[in-house]
Amino acid sequence: MATFEGLEGLQHLAAPPGAYARLQPDQIARAARYGIQRSYLANARLYRQGERGADFYIVLEGTVQTFWSKGITGEEHFITLEAGEFSGELNLLNQRETLIAARAMAGSTVLRITRERLREFLIAEPEISELVIKAIVHRRQWFIQLGVGGLVLVVSQESDRIALFLTANSYPFQSMSTEEFSEAHSVIKPEKVQLDRLPAVMSAKWTLQRPELRELADKLGISEDVREGITWDVLIVGAGPAGLATAVYAASEGLRTLVLDNYAAQGQAGTSSRIENYLGFSSGISGAELAKQAQVQAEKFGATVAICRTVIGIDCSEEPFTVTLADDQTVAARTVVIATGANYRKLNVPGLERFEGAGLRYSATPIDVHPCVGQPIVIVGGGNSAGQAAMFLSTRASHVHMLIRRPQLSNTMSDYLVQRIHASKSITLHTCSEIIALDGTSHLDSVTWQSRATGETRRFETEHLFVMIGADPCTKWQQDCVALDANGFVKTSSSSEDQGPFETSVRGIFAVGDVRSGSVKRVASAVGEGSVVVASIHRYLGTLGA
Repeated sequence: MATFEGLEGLQHLAAPPGAYARLQPDQIARAARYGIQRSYLANARLYRQGERGADFYIVLEGTVQTFWSKGITGEEHFITLEAGEFSGELNLLNQRETLIAARAMAGSTVLRITRERLREFLIAEPEISELVIKAIVHRRQWFIQLGVGGLVLVVSQESDRIALFLTANSYPFQSMSTEEFSEAHSVIKPEKVQLDRLPAVMSAKWTLQRPELRELADKLGISEDVREGITWDVLIVGAGPAGLATAVYAASEGLRTLVLDNYAAQGQAGTSSRIENYLGFSSGISGAELAKQAQVQAEKFGATVAICRTVIGIDCSEEPFTVTLADDQTVAARTVVIATGANYRKLNVPGLERFEGAGLRYSATPIDVHPCVGQPIVIVGGGNSAGQAAMFLSTRASHVHMLIRRPQLSNTMSDYLVQRIHASKSITLHTCSEIIALDGTSHLDSVTWQSRATGETRRFETEHLFVMIGADPCTKWQQDCVALDANGFVKTSSSSEDQGPFETSVRGIFAVGDVRSGSVKRVASAVGEGSVVVASIHRYLGTLGA
Protein backbone atom coordinates (compact mmCIF):
# COMPACT_ATOMS: atom_id res chain seq x y z
CA MET A 1 0.00 0.00 0.00
CA ALA A 2 1.32 3.46 -0.89
CA THR A 3 2.80 5.20 2.13
CA PHE A 4 2.52 8.95 2.72
CA GLU A 5 5.54 10.47 4.41
CA GLY A 6 3.51 13.50 5.49
CA LEU A 7 4.32 17.14 5.01
CA GLU A 8 5.05 19.28 8.02
CA GLY A 9 1.77 20.17 9.74
CA LEU A 10 -0.31 18.25 7.17
CA GLN A 11 0.01 14.63 8.32
CA HIS A 12 -3.72 14.59 9.14
CA LEU A 13 -4.63 15.01 5.46
CA ALA A 14 -4.53 11.37 4.43
CA ALA A 15 -4.86 10.42 0.78
CA PRO A 16 -8.52 9.96 -0.24
CA PRO A 17 -9.73 6.40 -0.92
CA GLY A 18 -8.87 5.31 -4.43
CA ALA A 19 -6.07 7.83 -4.97
CA TYR A 20 -3.48 5.07 -4.76
CA ALA A 21 -5.42 2.01 -5.89
CA ARG A 22 -3.68 -1.28 -6.57
CA LEU A 23 -4.01 -3.22 -9.84
CA GLN A 24 -4.78 -6.92 -9.53
CA PRO A 25 -2.52 -9.56 -11.15
CA ASP A 26 -4.93 -10.18 -14.03
CA GLN A 27 -5.14 -6.44 -14.71
CA ILE A 28 -1.35 -6.15 -14.72
CA ALA A 29 -1.17 -9.08 -17.15
CA ARG A 30 -3.52 -7.25 -19.53
CA ALA A 31 -1.53 -4.04 -19.13
CA ALA A 32 1.68 -5.88 -20.00
CA ARG A 33 0.59 -6.08 -23.65
CA TYR A 34 0.99 -2.31 -23.91
CA GLY A 35 4.27 -1.76 -22.09
CA ILE A 36 7.86 -2.82 -21.54
CA GLN A 37 9.30 -4.28 -18.33
CA ARG A 38 12.45 -2.79 -16.93
CA SER A 39 14.46 -3.65 -13.81
CA TYR A 40 16.83 -1.33 -11.93
CA LEU A 41 19.94 -2.44 -10.06
CA ALA A 42 20.46 1.09 -8.71
CA ASN A 43 18.16 4.01 -7.95
CA ALA A 44 16.99 5.60 -11.21
CA ARG A 45 14.97 8.73 -11.99
CA LEU A 46 11.81 7.92 -14.00
CA TYR A 47 10.75 11.55 -14.55
CA ARG A 48 11.37 14.96 -13.02
CA GLN A 49 8.93 17.44 -11.55
CA GLY A 50 7.84 19.88 -14.24
CA GLU A 51 8.60 17.42 -17.04
CA ARG A 52 6.13 17.23 -19.93
CA GLY A 53 5.23 13.96 -21.59
CA ALA A 54 6.05 11.67 -18.65
CA ASP A 55 5.08 8.03 -19.22
CA PHE A 56 2.88 5.74 -17.09
CA TYR A 57 4.59 3.29 -14.70
CA ILE A 58 3.18 0.27 -12.86
CA VAL A 59 5.31 -1.10 -10.02
CA LEU A 60 5.83 -4.86 -10.44
CA GLU A 61 8.46 -5.44 -7.73
CA GLY A 62 10.15 -3.23 -5.19
CA THR A 63 9.15 0.41 -4.77
CA VAL A 64 8.96 3.72 -6.61
CA GLN A 65 9.42 6.85 -4.53
CA THR A 66 7.82 10.15 -5.52
CA PHE A 67 9.15 13.58 -4.61
CA TRP A 68 8.02 17.16 -4.88
CA SER A 69 9.81 20.47 -4.69
CA LYS A 70 8.37 23.19 -2.48
CA GLY A 71 9.63 25.78 -4.95
CA ILE A 72 11.94 27.43 -2.42
CA THR A 73 13.02 24.75 0.08
CA GLY A 74 14.17 21.91 -2.12
CA GLU A 75 12.98 18.38 -2.82
CA GLU A 76 10.96 16.38 -0.30
CA HIS A 77 9.98 12.69 -0.21
CA PHE A 78 6.23 12.38 -0.71
CA ILE A 79 4.67 8.98 -1.56
CA THR A 80 6.18 5.50 -1.86
CA LEU A 81 4.44 3.28 -4.44
CA GLU A 82 4.51 -0.47 -3.92
CA ALA A 83 3.85 -3.49 -6.14
CA GLY A 84 0.61 -3.17 -8.11
CA GLU A 85 0.41 0.62 -7.69
CA PHE A 86 1.02 3.10 -10.47
CA SER A 87 2.36 6.57 -11.10
CA GLY A 88 0.63 9.42 -12.86
CA GLU A 89 -1.42 12.59 -12.58
CA LEU A 90 -3.84 14.47 -14.79
CA ASN A 91 -0.87 15.30 -17.04
CA LEU A 92 -1.20 11.76 -18.44
CA LEU A 93 -4.18 13.07 -20.43
CA ASN A 94 -2.51 16.21 -21.81
CA GLN A 95 0.88 17.82 -22.34
CA ARG A 96 1.09 19.65 -19.03
CA GLU A 97 3.89 19.48 -16.48
CA THR A 98 4.10 16.78 -13.82
CA LEU A 99 3.55 18.05 -10.28
CA ILE A 100 5.87 15.51 -8.66
CA ALA A 101 8.95 13.49 -9.61
CA ALA A 102 9.40 9.70 -9.47
CA ARG A 103 12.40 7.48 -8.80
CA ALA A 104 12.62 3.67 -9.07
CA MET A 105 14.55 2.28 -6.12
CA ALA A 106 17.32 -0.30 -6.43
CA GLY A 107 15.99 -3.82 -7.01
CA SER A 108 12.71 -2.61 -8.48
CA THR A 109 10.93 -3.72 -11.64
CA VAL A 110 8.35 -1.55 -13.40
CA LEU A 111 6.09 -1.78 -16.43
CA ARG A 112 6.46 1.34 -18.56
CA ILE A 113 3.60 2.29 -20.88
CA THR A 114 4.48 5.16 -23.19
CA ARG A 115 2.04 8.01 -23.66
CA GLU A 116 1.58 6.97 -27.28
CA ARG A 117 0.12 3.64 -26.14
CA LEU A 118 -1.54 4.81 -22.91
CA ARG A 119 -4.69 6.19 -24.52
CA GLU A 120 -5.03 2.99 -26.58
CA PHE A 121 -4.66 1.01 -23.33
CA LEU A 122 -7.28 3.08 -21.47
CA ILE A 123 -9.82 2.81 -24.28
CA ALA A 124 -9.28 -0.94 -24.75
CA GLU A 125 -9.47 -1.73 -21.02
CA PRO A 126 -12.47 0.21 -19.60
CA GLU A 127 -12.33 -1.49 -16.19
CA ILE A 128 -8.69 -0.49 -15.68
CA SER A 129 -9.34 2.91 -17.26
CA GLU A 130 -12.03 3.69 -14.68
CA LEU A 131 -9.67 2.81 -11.83
CA VAL A 132 -6.80 4.87 -13.26
CA ILE A 133 -8.94 7.93 -14.06
CA LYS A 134 -10.55 7.93 -10.61
CA ALA A 135 -7.12 7.66 -9.02
CA ILE A 136 -5.55 10.58 -10.88
CA VAL A 137 -8.62 12.78 -10.26
CA HIS A 138 -8.51 12.01 -6.52
CA ARG A 139 -4.78 12.70 -6.50
CA ARG A 140 -5.27 16.12 -8.02
CA GLN A 141 -7.94 16.97 -5.43
CA TRP A 142 -5.58 15.87 -2.67
CA PHE A 143 -2.63 17.74 -4.16
CA ILE A 144 -4.76 20.91 -4.10
CA GLN A 145 -5.46 20.38 -0.38
CA LEU A 146 -1.76 19.91 0.33
CA GLY A 147 -0.51 22.57 -2.04
CA VAL A 148 1.69 19.94 -3.67
CA GLY A 149 3.29 20.85 -6.98
CA GLY A 150 5.95 23.36 -6.06
CA LEU A 151 3.97 26.44 -7.11
CA VAL A 152 4.27 29.29 -4.61
CA LEU A 153 2.26 32.51 -4.84
CA VAL A 154 4.00 35.36 -3.00
CA VAL A 155 0.98 37.43 -2.15
CA SER A 156 0.08 41.07 -2.48
CA GLN A 157 -3.16 43.03 -2.72
CA GLU A 158 -3.34 41.99 -6.40
CA SER A 159 -2.98 38.26 -5.75
CA ASP A 160 -6.69 37.40 -5.74
CA ARG A 161 -6.92 37.23 -9.53
CA ILE A 162 -4.08 34.72 -9.71
CA ALA A 163 -5.36 32.61 -6.82
CA LEU A 164 -8.82 32.51 -8.40
CA PHE A 165 -7.34 31.58 -11.78
CA LEU A 166 -5.24 28.75 -10.35
CA THR A 167 -8.22 27.47 -8.35
CA ALA A 168 -10.54 27.61 -11.36
CA ASN A 169 -8.03 25.51 -13.30
CA SER A 170 -7.50 22.99 -10.44
CA TYR A 171 -3.84 23.86 -10.06
CA PRO A 172 -2.38 23.35 -6.55
CA PHE A 173 -0.37 26.15 -5.00
CA GLN A 174 0.77 27.57 -1.68
CA SER A 175 0.37 31.20 -0.70
CA MET A 176 3.22 32.89 1.13
CA SER A 177 3.17 36.33 2.73
CA THR A 178 6.05 38.71 2.17
CA GLU A 179 7.11 38.09 5.80
CA GLU A 180 7.21 34.33 5.26
CA PHE A 181 9.05 34.87 2.01
CA SER A 182 11.65 37.08 3.68
CA GLU A 183 12.27 34.40 6.32
CA ALA A 184 12.95 31.92 3.50
CA HIS A 185 15.73 34.05 1.99
CA SER A 186 18.31 31.74 3.53
CA VAL A 187 17.41 29.15 0.88
CA ILE A 188 16.61 31.48 -1.99
CA LYS A 189 18.58 33.83 -4.15
CA PRO A 190 17.61 37.39 -3.09
CA GLU A 191 17.45 38.54 -6.72
CA LYS A 192 14.94 35.81 -7.64
CA VAL A 193 11.92 37.88 -6.54
CA GLN A 194 11.62 41.64 -6.26
CA LEU A 195 9.29 42.37 -3.34
CA ASP A 196 8.24 45.67 -4.91
CA ARG A 197 6.87 43.77 -7.94
CA LEU A 198 4.33 41.42 -6.38
CA PRO A 199 2.48 39.17 -6.79
CA ALA A 200 5.09 36.64 -7.81
CA VAL A 201 4.52 33.05 -8.88
CA MET A 202 7.41 30.63 -8.33
CA SER A 203 8.03 27.06 -9.35
CA ALA A 204 11.12 24.91 -9.06
CA LYS A 205 12.07 25.96 -12.61
CA TRP A 206 10.83 29.54 -13.13
CA THR A 207 9.58 32.74 -11.52
CA LEU A 208 7.03 35.23 -12.85
CA GLN A 209 6.46 38.71 -11.42
CA ARG A 210 3.08 40.40 -11.87
CA PRO A 211 2.21 37.91 -14.61
CA GLU A 212 -0.61 38.26 -17.06
CA LEU A 213 -2.90 35.23 -16.94
CA ARG A 214 -1.93 34.13 -20.45
CA GLU A 215 1.76 34.29 -19.51
CA LEU A 216 1.07 32.14 -16.46
CA ALA A 217 -1.08 29.72 -18.49
CA ASP A 218 1.76 29.26 -20.97
CA LYS A 219 4.20 28.46 -18.17
CA LEU A 220 1.79 25.94 -16.63
CA GLY A 221 1.08 24.39 -20.02
CA ILE A 222 -2.69 24.81 -19.72
CA SER A 223 -2.83 27.04 -22.81
CA GLU A 224 -1.81 23.97 -24.83
CA ASP A 225 -0.35 23.89 -28.32
CA VAL A 226 -3.27 24.44 -30.71
CA ARG A 227 -1.11 23.14 -33.54
CA GLU A 228 -1.59 25.85 -36.11
CA GLY A 229 -1.77 24.32 -39.58
CA ILE A 230 -3.93 21.36 -38.55
CA THR A 231 -7.58 21.26 -39.61
CA TRP A 232 -9.72 20.09 -36.71
CA ASP A 233 -12.91 18.14 -37.23
CA VAL A 234 -14.63 20.01 -34.40
CA LEU A 235 -13.60 23.34 -32.90
CA ILE A 236 -15.57 24.22 -29.77
CA VAL A 237 -15.43 27.81 -28.53
CA GLY A 238 -16.23 27.80 -24.82
CA ALA A 239 -15.52 25.19 -22.12
CA GLY A 240 -18.66 25.31 -20.03
CA PRO A 241 -20.95 22.28 -19.60
CA ALA A 242 -22.30 22.55 -23.17
CA GLY A 243 -18.86 22.82 -24.77
CA LEU A 244 -17.34 20.08 -22.63
CA ALA A 245 -20.27 17.73 -23.33
CA THR A 246 -19.74 18.30 -27.05
CA ALA A 247 -16.04 17.56 -26.61
CA VAL A 248 -16.68 14.31 -24.71
CA TYR A 249 -19.05 12.94 -27.33
CA ALA A 250 -17.14 14.22 -30.35
CA ALA A 251 -13.76 12.92 -29.16
CA SER A 252 -15.20 9.58 -28.01
CA GLU A 253 -16.55 9.08 -31.53
CA GLY A 254 -13.16 9.61 -33.13
CA LEU A 255 -13.43 13.25 -34.19
CA ARG A 256 -10.32 15.41 -33.83
CA THR A 257 -11.58 17.88 -31.24
CA LEU A 258 -10.24 21.19 -29.91
CA VAL A 259 -11.83 23.24 -27.12
CA LEU A 260 -10.85 26.89 -26.59
CA ASP A 261 -11.68 28.98 -23.52
CA ASN A 262 -10.37 32.33 -22.38
CA TYR A 263 -10.30 31.55 -18.63
CA ALA A 264 -11.07 28.03 -17.36
CA ALA A 265 -12.97 24.86 -18.15
CA GLN A 266 -16.14 25.55 -16.19
CA GLY A 267 -18.26 28.37 -17.65
CA GLN A 268 -21.05 29.92 -15.60
CA ALA A 269 -21.62 26.58 -13.91
CA GLY A 270 -18.31 26.99 -12.12
CA THR A 271 -19.85 29.72 -9.98
CA SER A 272 -22.54 27.38 -8.60
CA SER A 273 -21.38 26.19 -5.20
CA ARG A 274 -23.79 23.23 -5.23
CA ILE A 275 -26.17 21.95 -7.92
CA GLU A 276 -28.67 19.70 -6.19
CA ASN A 277 -31.08 18.92 -9.02
CA TYR A 278 -28.60 17.53 -11.55
CA LEU A 279 -29.57 13.98 -12.51
CA GLY A 280 -27.52 11.29 -10.81
CA PHE A 281 -26.06 13.43 -8.00
CA SER A 282 -28.59 13.05 -5.19
CA SER A 283 -26.37 14.84 -2.66
CA GLY A 284 -25.44 17.57 -5.13
CA ILE A 285 -22.22 18.53 -6.90
CA SER A 286 -20.47 21.85 -7.34
CA GLY A 287 -20.46 23.32 -10.83
CA ALA A 288 -16.66 23.50 -10.80
CA GLU A 289 -16.34 19.80 -9.91
CA LEU A 290 -18.84 18.79 -12.59
CA ALA A 291 -16.89 20.76 -15.20
CA LYS A 292 -13.54 19.39 -14.06
CA GLN A 293 -14.79 15.81 -14.33
CA ALA A 294 -16.09 16.61 -17.82
CA GLN A 295 -12.69 18.01 -18.85
CA VAL A 296 -10.99 14.82 -17.67
CA GLN A 297 -13.48 12.75 -19.68
CA ALA A 298 -12.90 14.81 -22.82
CA GLU A 299 -9.11 14.58 -22.51
CA LYS A 300 -9.31 10.85 -21.84
CA PHE A 301 -10.89 10.43 -25.27
CA GLY A 302 -8.26 12.62 -26.94
CA ALA A 303 -9.79 16.10 -26.98
CA THR A 304 -7.42 19.04 -26.51
CA VAL A 305 -8.65 21.68 -24.02
CA ALA A 306 -6.74 24.95 -24.33
CA ILE A 307 -7.13 27.64 -21.64
CA CYS A 308 -6.45 31.38 -21.95
CA ARG A 309 -7.10 31.17 -25.68
CA THR A 310 -9.35 34.09 -26.58
CA VAL A 311 -11.21 33.94 -29.89
CA ILE A 312 -11.58 37.37 -31.49
CA GLY A 313 -12.98 36.55 -34.92
CA ILE A 314 -14.18 33.93 -37.36
CA ASP A 315 -14.14 33.73 -41.15
CA CYS A 316 -17.15 31.68 -42.19
CA SER A 317 -17.06 32.67 -45.85
CA GLU A 318 -15.36 29.46 -46.94
CA GLU A 319 -14.61 25.96 -45.72
CA PRO A 320 -12.79 25.01 -43.62
CA PHE A 321 -13.72 27.82 -41.24
CA THR A 322 -10.90 29.94 -39.82
CA VAL A 323 -10.96 31.21 -36.23
CA THR A 324 -8.57 33.99 -35.17
CA LEU A 325 -7.13 34.12 -31.65
CA ALA A 326 -6.01 37.15 -29.65
CA ASP A 327 -2.33 36.30 -30.23
CA ASP A 328 -2.90 36.41 -34.02
CA GLN A 329 -2.82 32.64 -34.33
CA THR A 330 -5.42 31.09 -36.57
CA VAL A 331 -7.15 27.72 -36.23
CA ALA A 332 -8.92 25.89 -39.07
CA ALA A 333 -11.89 23.58 -38.51
CA ARG A 334 -14.44 21.72 -40.59
CA THR A 335 -17.14 22.47 -38.01
CA VAL A 336 -17.43 25.08 -35.25
CA VAL A 337 -19.57 24.80 -32.13
CA ILE A 338 -20.37 28.09 -30.39
CA ALA A 339 -20.62 27.40 -26.64
CA THR A 340 -19.39 30.72 -25.27
CA GLY A 341 -22.18 31.16 -22.77
CA ALA A 342 -22.58 34.60 -21.26
CA ASN A 343 -20.73 37.24 -19.19
CA TYR A 344 -21.75 38.38 -15.73
CA ARG A 345 -23.99 41.41 -15.61
CA LYS A 346 -22.82 44.22 -13.35
CA LEU A 347 -24.67 46.55 -11.04
CA ASN A 348 -25.18 50.11 -12.25
CA VAL A 349 -23.50 51.58 -9.19
CA PRO A 350 -20.80 54.30 -9.20
CA GLY A 351 -17.29 53.03 -8.42
CA LEU A 352 -18.22 49.37 -8.70
CA GLU A 353 -15.02 48.40 -10.57
CA ARG A 354 -12.70 49.39 -7.72
CA PHE A 355 -14.31 46.82 -5.41
CA GLU A 356 -14.09 43.92 -7.87
CA GLY A 357 -11.73 41.47 -6.22
CA ALA A 358 -11.79 43.64 -3.09
CA GLY A 359 -15.02 42.45 -1.54
CA LEU A 360 -17.23 42.23 -4.64
CA ARG A 361 -17.48 38.80 -6.26
CA TYR A 362 -19.45 37.20 -9.08
CA SER A 363 -19.11 33.60 -7.90
CA ALA A 364 -19.34 31.56 -4.71
CA THR A 365 -16.57 29.00 -5.08
CA PRO A 366 -14.77 27.78 -1.92
CA ILE A 367 -11.93 30.25 -2.44
CA ASP A 368 -14.49 33.08 -2.67
CA VAL A 369 -16.30 31.94 0.44
CA HIS A 370 -13.29 31.34 2.70
CA PRO A 371 -12.79 35.04 3.67
CA CYS A 372 -16.50 35.32 4.56
CA VAL A 373 -16.61 32.70 7.30
CA GLY A 374 -18.35 34.09 10.39
CA GLN A 375 -19.13 37.45 8.75
CA PRO A 376 -22.34 38.99 7.35
CA ILE A 377 -22.66 38.97 3.57
CA VAL A 378 -25.01 40.38 0.93
CA ILE A 379 -26.15 38.56 -2.22
CA VAL A 380 -27.86 40.33 -5.13
CA GLY A 381 -29.86 38.14 -7.50
CA GLY A 382 -32.90 35.92 -7.70
CA GLY A 383 -31.84 33.10 -10.04
CA ASN A 384 -30.72 29.57 -9.22
CA SER A 385 -27.03 30.50 -8.95
CA ALA A 386 -27.88 33.16 -6.37
CA GLY A 387 -30.11 30.73 -4.49
CA GLN A 388 -27.47 28.02 -4.45
CA ALA A 389 -24.88 30.54 -3.24
CA ALA A 390 -27.23 31.76 -0.49
CA MET A 391 -27.73 28.24 0.83
CA PHE A 392 -24.01 27.47 0.64
CA LEU A 393 -23.02 30.72 2.38
CA SER A 394 -25.72 30.44 5.05
CA THR A 395 -23.77 27.60 6.69
CA ARG A 396 -20.55 29.63 6.79
CA ALA A 397 -21.40 33.33 7.10
CA SER A 398 -22.89 34.84 10.27
CA HIS A 399 -25.92 35.87 8.20
CA VAL A 400 -26.94 36.22 4.57
CA HIS A 401 -28.96 39.18 3.26
CA MET A 402 -30.46 38.45 -0.15
CA LEU A 403 -31.68 41.32 -2.35
CA ILE A 404 -34.02 40.91 -5.32
CA ARG A 405 -35.79 43.50 -7.49
CA ARG A 406 -39.00 41.46 -7.81
CA PRO A 407 -41.67 41.02 -5.11
CA GLN A 408 -41.04 37.25 -4.97
CA LEU A 409 -38.54 34.53 -5.91
CA SER A 410 -40.82 31.95 -7.48
CA ASN A 411 -40.71 33.45 -10.98
CA THR A 412 -36.93 33.08 -11.34
CA MET A 413 -35.81 30.27 -9.03
CA SER A 414 -36.42 26.53 -8.66
CA ASP A 415 -39.05 25.72 -6.08
CA TYR A 416 -36.77 23.61 -3.87
CA LEU A 417 -34.42 26.58 -3.44
CA VAL A 418 -37.26 29.01 -2.78
CA GLN A 419 -38.57 26.80 0.01
CA ARG A 420 -35.13 26.40 1.58
CA ILE A 421 -34.44 30.13 1.52
CA HIS A 422 -37.77 30.97 3.13
CA ALA A 423 -37.19 28.29 5.79
CA SER A 424 -33.64 29.30 6.64
CA LYS A 425 -33.10 31.34 9.79
CA SER A 426 -29.68 32.38 8.45
CA ILE A 427 -31.07 34.12 5.35
CA THR A 428 -33.09 37.35 5.22
CA LEU A 429 -34.80 38.06 1.90
CA HIS A 430 -35.24 41.73 0.92
CA THR A 431 -37.73 41.99 -1.96
CA CYS A 432 -38.19 44.99 -4.28
CA SER A 433 -34.70 46.19 -3.31
CA GLU A 434 -31.60 47.32 -5.18
CA ILE A 435 -28.07 48.43 -4.34
CA ILE A 436 -27.54 52.17 -4.80
CA ALA A 437 -24.08 52.72 -3.27
CA LEU A 438 -20.87 50.93 -2.33
CA ASP A 439 -18.43 52.41 0.18
CA GLY A 440 -14.89 51.70 1.28
CA THR A 441 -11.31 52.73 0.66
CA SER A 442 -9.11 49.92 -0.65
CA HIS A 443 -11.76 47.29 0.23
CA LEU A 444 -15.54 47.20 0.46
CA ASP A 445 -16.80 48.36 3.88
CA SER A 446 -20.55 48.78 3.38
CA VAL A 447 -23.41 48.68 0.89
CA THR A 448 -26.54 50.80 0.73
CA TRP A 449 -29.78 49.51 -0.71
CA GLN A 450 -33.13 51.11 -1.35
CA SER A 451 -36.66 49.71 -1.30
CA ARG A 452 -38.31 50.30 -4.66
CA ALA A 453 -41.69 50.07 -2.93
CA THR A 454 -41.19 52.64 -0.13
CA GLY A 455 -38.05 54.54 -1.13
CA GLU A 456 -36.50 53.75 2.25
CA THR A 457 -32.71 53.26 2.27
CA ARG A 458 -30.50 51.15 4.51
CA ARG A 459 -26.74 51.26 4.93
CA PHE A 460 -25.34 47.86 5.88
CA GLU A 461 -21.78 47.20 7.01
CA THR A 462 -20.28 44.25 5.16
CA GLU A 463 -17.01 43.41 3.46
CA HIS A 464 -18.56 40.82 1.17
CA LEU A 465 -20.97 41.38 -1.71
CA PHE A 466 -21.92 38.66 -4.20
CA VAL A 467 -23.55 39.87 -7.42
CA MET A 468 -25.45 37.20 -9.36
CA ILE A 469 -27.88 38.99 -11.63
CA GLY A 470 -27.49 37.04 -14.84
CA ALA A 471 -25.34 37.42 -17.88
CA ASP A 472 -25.19 38.68 -21.48
CA PRO A 473 -24.29 36.42 -24.44
CA CYS A 474 -20.65 36.31 -25.55
CA THR A 475 -21.19 36.75 -29.27
CA LYS A 476 -19.34 39.95 -30.25
CA TRP A 477 -16.40 37.96 -31.63
CA GLN A 478 -18.57 36.45 -34.38
CA GLN A 479 -18.49 39.60 -36.55
CA ASP A 480 -21.86 39.06 -38.26
CA CYS A 481 -20.99 35.48 -39.19
CA VAL A 482 -24.22 33.91 -37.88
CA ALA A 483 -27.68 35.33 -37.25
CA LEU A 484 -28.44 36.62 -33.74
CA ASP A 485 -31.72 37.49 -32.05
CA ALA A 486 -32.59 40.94 -30.70
CA ASN A 487 -30.74 40.24 -27.44
CA GLY A 488 -27.57 38.97 -29.09
CA PHE A 489 -28.15 35.24 -28.61
CA VAL A 490 -27.38 32.89 -31.51
CA LYS A 491 -30.36 31.78 -33.58
CA THR A 492 -30.50 28.10 -34.46
CA SER A 493 -32.63 26.22 -36.97
CA SER A 494 -35.70 24.16 -36.32
CA SER A 495 -34.99 20.45 -36.60
CA SER A 496 -35.26 19.01 -40.08
CA GLU A 497 -33.90 16.07 -42.03
CA ASP A 498 -30.96 18.15 -43.26
CA GLN A 499 -30.43 20.42 -40.24
CA GLY A 500 -30.58 19.53 -36.57
CA PRO A 501 -31.99 21.88 -33.94
CA PHE A 502 -28.60 23.43 -33.10
CA GLU A 503 -27.30 24.47 -36.52
CA THR A 504 -26.98 28.22 -37.08
CA SER A 505 -27.67 30.24 -40.20
CA VAL A 506 -24.31 28.99 -41.54
CA ARG A 507 -24.06 25.28 -42.39
CA GLY A 508 -21.37 23.60 -40.31
CA ILE A 509 -21.56 26.12 -37.44
CA PHE A 510 -23.61 25.12 -34.41
CA ALA A 511 -24.61 26.75 -31.11
CA VAL A 512 -25.34 25.04 -27.79
CA GLY A 513 -25.95 26.06 -24.20
CA ASP A 514 -26.68 29.48 -22.75
CA VAL A 515 -25.46 31.36 -25.84
CA ARG A 516 -28.21 29.82 -27.96
CA SER A 517 -31.44 31.75 -28.43
CA GLY A 518 -34.31 29.99 -26.68
CA SER A 519 -32.12 27.70 -24.54
CA VAL A 520 -33.39 26.78 -21.08
CA LYS A 521 -30.33 28.16 -19.24
CA ARG A 522 -29.85 25.09 -17.07
CA VAL A 523 -26.73 22.93 -16.68
CA ALA A 524 -28.60 19.73 -17.53
CA SER A 525 -30.03 21.18 -20.75
CA ALA A 526 -26.62 22.57 -21.74
CA VAL A 527 -25.07 19.13 -21.31
CA GLY A 528 -27.92 17.59 -23.30
CA GLU A 529 -27.50 20.04 -26.16
CA GLY A 530 -23.75 19.46 -26.23
CA SER A 531 -24.20 15.71 -26.52
CA VAL A 532 -27.03 15.80 -29.06
CA VAL A 533 -25.31 18.26 -31.41
CA VAL A 534 -22.63 15.69 -32.25
CA ALA A 535 -25.16 13.75 -34.36
CA SER A 536 -25.69 16.86 -36.48
CA ILE A 537 -21.92 17.35 -36.73
CA HIS A 538 -21.52 13.81 -38.07
CA ARG A 539 -24.32 14.41 -40.55
CA TYR A 540 -22.70 17.61 -41.81
CA LEU A 541 -19.21 16.06 -42.03
CA GLY A 542 -20.78 13.28 -44.08
CA THR A 543 -21.80 15.84 -46.70
CA LEU A 544 -18.12 16.88 -46.94
CA GLY A 545 -16.95 13.32 -47.34
CA ALA A 546 -14.86 13.74 -44.16
